[in-house]
Amino acid sequence: MKIGDFYERKEVIHEVVEAKRSKICYNLIINLITNKISSERRKKLLDIGCGDGSFIIQFKNHCETFGVDISRSAIKIAKEAGISAYELDVSSERLPFQDEYFDIIYMGDVIEHLTNPDFAINEVARVIKTNGFLVLSTPNLASWVNRLLLLLGMQPLFSEVSTAKTFGRGPRSYDFFPVGHLRLFTYKALKEFLTYYQFNIVKIKGANYEGLPKVLANIDKIFSKIPSLSSTVIIIAHKNK
Repeated sequence: MKIGDFYERKEVIHEVVEAKRSKICYNLIINLITNKISSERRKKLLDIGCGDGSFIIQFKNHCETFGVDISRSAIKIAKEAGISAYELDVSSERLPFQDEYFDIIYMGDVIEHLTNPDFAINEVARVIKTNGFLVLSTPNLASWVNRLLLLLGMQPLFSEVSTAKTFGRGPRSYDFFPVGHLRLFTYKALKEFLTYYQFNIVKIKGANYEGLPKVLANIDKIFSKIPSLSSTVIIIAHKNK
């Protein structure tokens, strides 16, 4: 199966805007637009991996909104919603924007899907303004629950060995649909990766994973306050001059 074909499946087109991590990112972006970026003109926001545009459309009244995604079907839906959206693979294709164009770039649960995250982050650095912000979220390979699963000899959450089903997490693991994770980051690796590509870490937050049983979900909410152990890591980064 080609990567592009995988992301044409309806299960992976819609953005999960209802998830806690998306709500955290929304609030962070609103704060950046309102309080951190001083400009008289209308600000520009790019959503990389925009899916059907259901996340970025929330900002249409606040700034100019743009999106890119590998899925042709998703881009069609996003355009119909009024988003300036472009179909491309950010692992290998240049973003169709001039240098230093965006005030904010959002990569919500995207970097773990990329075959070449280095190419993508270089493009992000190119099109983001020197005083612009990157908001990025990604699953944490070294989350508390993954450390426990590995001790039990089970496949860590968020990691996938198949494009058809999930394997290695017990009798109900078949119930989970693979979403195409290729590159999983620990908290430490993500910070080092962004620093290497000339981004300064401004803020780090954790978020819980909403696919856990109730007892584990309550524990996960506690660990979400510790980014190095949380299920999801959310970073705001500032491009260095």
